[in-house]
Amino acid sequence: MRIWCVLIVFLSFRAFAQVNDEELAAEFLNNKEFEKAAVLYEKLLKKDNASPYYYINLLTCYIELKSWSDAEKMIKKQVKNFPDNYFFRVDQGYILQKQNKNDDASEIYNNLIKSLEKYPSGTVQLATAFLRRDLPDYAISTYINTRKYLKNEQLYSENLLDLFVLTGKSKELIDECIKILVFNNQYFEKSKEYLIKIFDKKTDIDYLKQKCIETVSKHPEKKVFDDLFIWTFIQSRDFAGAYRQSVAIDKREKGEGYRLLDLAQICLSNYDYETAVKCLKYIIALGENGSFFVNASYGLLETKYMVITSGNNDSSNYVSKCINEYNDFLKRFGKNSNTSKSIKQLADLYMFYQYDIAKAITLLEEISSIPGVSARFVSESKLQLADAYLISGDIWEAQLLYSQVDKDFKEDPLGQEAKFRNARLSYFNGDFEWAKEQLDILKTATSQLIANDALELSLMIQENTGLDSTTDALEQFAKADLLIFQNNLDKALEILNLFPFTFPHHDLEDDILFAKARIMEKKKDFSMAIKLYESLITLFGDDIFADNAIYNLAKIYDFKLKDKKKAKETYEKLIFNYTSSLFTVEARKRQKILSEELGS
Repeated sequence: MRIWCVLIVFLSFRAFAQVNDEELAAEFLNNKEFEKAAVLYEKLLKKDNASPYYYINLLTCYIELKSWSDAEKMIKKQVKNFPDNYFFRVDQGYILQKQNKNDDASEIYNNLIKSLEKYPSGTVQLATAFLRRDLPDYAISTYINTRKYLKNEQLYSENLLDLFVLTGKSKELIDECIKILVFNNQYFEKSKEYLIKIFDKKTDIDYLKQKCIETVSKHPEKKVFDDLFIWTFIQSRDFAGAYRQSVAIDKREKGEGYRLLDLAQICLSNYDYETAVKCLKYIIALGENGSFFVNASYGLLETKYMVITSGNNDSSNYVSKCINEYNDFLKRFGKNSNTSKSIKQLADLYMFYQYDIAKAITLLEEISSIPGVSARFVSESKLQLADAYLISGDIWEAQLLYSQVDKDFKEDPLGQEAKFRNARLSYFNGDFEWAKEQLDILKTATSQLIANDALELSLMIQENTGLDSTTDALEQFAKADLLIFQNNLDKALEILNLFPFTFPHHDLEDDILFAKARIMEKKKDFSMAIKLYESLITLFGDDIFADNAIYNLAKIYDFKLKDKKKAKETYEKLIFNYTSSLFTVEARKRQKILSEELGS
């Protein structure tokens, strides 16, 4: 028993001593006391020569001390003890590199790569060993050499792709992706993840296009290269080029336009309405019996609707033509659940662009009686119908519809939108206390946009209904706000222009500037709108409407005046100066598109 106790104590002491040496060695290494650290790591490695931790730290010490002979001896010993471990073998060359003996190091590396012809199973380990010493080109050579030796071009593809990305070898990356797709077209999506990294240089894009053309001629049965070719144009933002290639391929394959349908959607998300229209018209021209005729017919209408609502072209002539096309579409395909979205969009055009509220109300009332329309869509239409009633002056009917949707979709973003519009109606009507109560509830709404709108309106009410002031000014402003909503712009402007006389130096000054700018936008007096927005930004740059003003200003330059340079600069001002704004996501998207178009 006594012997066992002594043995246990002895072993515990040895273990404690080793741990103590390890901690001390690490401390010396951390303090750059390499000589002291080396002594301890030599002792530790002697006890446990399989420890990569001791080996790496001791090699670090030797390199820092330029103890090349000791380093070479240690590595040689490790190679002898672990002949199958390529990490030590690569370090034989690595330590020569550290002494600027690059030719000798290269000879070792190349011999290691050649040795794999006898032992190809070590390929991944050797490549990994090269990468550990930051030698990616040798890792690439390792994989390629084994691939050639085994006469299998499909081996190590993903390893090579990762290395080509790491080393910036774009042409090799493209060649490898093409090679993989020849063998396996299921790799298309993964290949795009790699190829997306090359779109910074035009030469690389041109090379990819050329490789697609060459591969299609060699392998015409491989349809994946047609898709890759079109994708290349899309990633280059050459949507017109993508359209031409899609048409050519569709005609060759008699594909009925399915590629054009997908391309139209991509063009829409990138604001290229012109090319989207071309895509959809091409499909429609294929005839009524085509598989995508109905989809394209509806898509063409929706594209033109987006052109109008984005502000890209909302001229009275364009809107009138679009309304006629909607009516022709509904005559042809009927008013049913499949066309209900078109009915709602047509009502939108009547209501906000032709100000024909009666026609809008008629269309929106029809939606609720169409069989098969979802309850949610019916309620969305009810909200629009309530807006139409509010514009026409029927406040009670509007309030009733808002309340119905709020009740039917409580805690849902749709119900929250209804609650916000109902609160806004109360604000228009001068019931500020009730409006603020509802708006304060919506500050934590699921939708960030609703929460932001609720916060803005709540703050305005709070700032202008304090104990020390009457609500007269706010009542007049709310009346003007309602008139703007109802498109009674001259009457609204008349009220706002009286403010400096009836309520001089009032806190609503920034709100008045913003309201006037919106009126001028609606009246298409863009030069005056710009002046008003700029005044707001200059005088009230820290207030709640500043980011709204900058975003609206950017959109005027972008879509109305087509001044890409000025639009880009204004979007950038919003992005950099108002980082928490809800508009920054869309501003970044437009700024990126404009930068590419301007080549900056």
